[in-house]
Amino acid sequence: MKQQSRNQALVWGGLLIIFGVVGLVESFTDLTPWVWVSILAVTGLGIFGVFLWDRSEWWPLIPAYVLWAIAGLLALVELNVLRDQFLPTYVLSAIAIPFIVVYLRDRAQWWALIPAYVLLAVAAMILLSEAALLRDAFQAPFVLTAIALPFLAVYLRNRAQWWSLIPAYVLLSIGIMILLEELGVLGDFLVPAYVMFIIAIPFFVVYIRNPKQWWPLIPGGIMAAIGLSFLMVEAFQYVFPAVVILVGFWILIRSFTRKEAMGDEPSLPVVVDEGDLQSDE
Repeated sequence: MKQQSRNQALVWGGLLIIFGVVGLVESFTDLTPWVWVSILAVTGLGIFGVFLWDRSEWWPLIPAYVLWAIAGLLALVELNVLRDQFLPTYVLSAIAIPFIVVYLRDRAQWWALIPAYVLLAVAAMILLSEAALLRDAFQAPFVLTAIALPFLAVYLRNRAQWWSLIPAYVLLSIGIMILLEELGVLGDFLVPAYVMFIIAIPFFVVYIRNPKQWWPLIPGGIMAAIGLSFLMVEAFQYVFPAVVILVGFWILIRSFTRKEAMGDEPSLPVVVDEGDLQSDE
């Protein structure tokens, strides 16, 4: 316990002294970014040395990592490797890494994956958007899909946790619907048709998994029928004009083919009766 208190005093007291001195120097002269990078990197290295001196306490790794992350950020900006629009991606990724390390050190600490995943998902969205790889129409589906994947992972990790399929299915379905609507694939009546079919599918899956449970066919069939009616209304505005056009072509083709057939019929020879000729004479 005494050694732990000494280590804490050494780390936090040393940090206060170092940054106090740097603050005084900064008031008299402007320090270049590379000087700050050096100060942060060396200070982080010193705190990491405290951890190496007594590895029973892992907490010194936190301030050491923070100092190194800030130093890396300043260095990348100064080298023009990291532009302003990508700064949030760097910061969010840097915050997520410690949580990943916590999970890798102890797999029982699976909770650490939740904040890590959220931070990395947001960082990826910002990165793809700024790089013009993720258009505005795809941002909402990306977010919904990113939220749905952890629930799907819960089910794949333990099949007894089937409840996680429900939020995963709902989020993925909404994400696909928004994407199709943004792309102009879903029309006015196709959106409610899509929703009805999406609601009906789980009921049919329940029946297929256990045919003795016939009751899911009732709500599933009702939803599917409503969806089909919306689908037919949407299709009518395309099917009816197409049928009219086809009927018109059929009438024209039939008319011309009948005339040609009638014109091509061979004329029959006329048989004249000799009696009729004599009577005429």
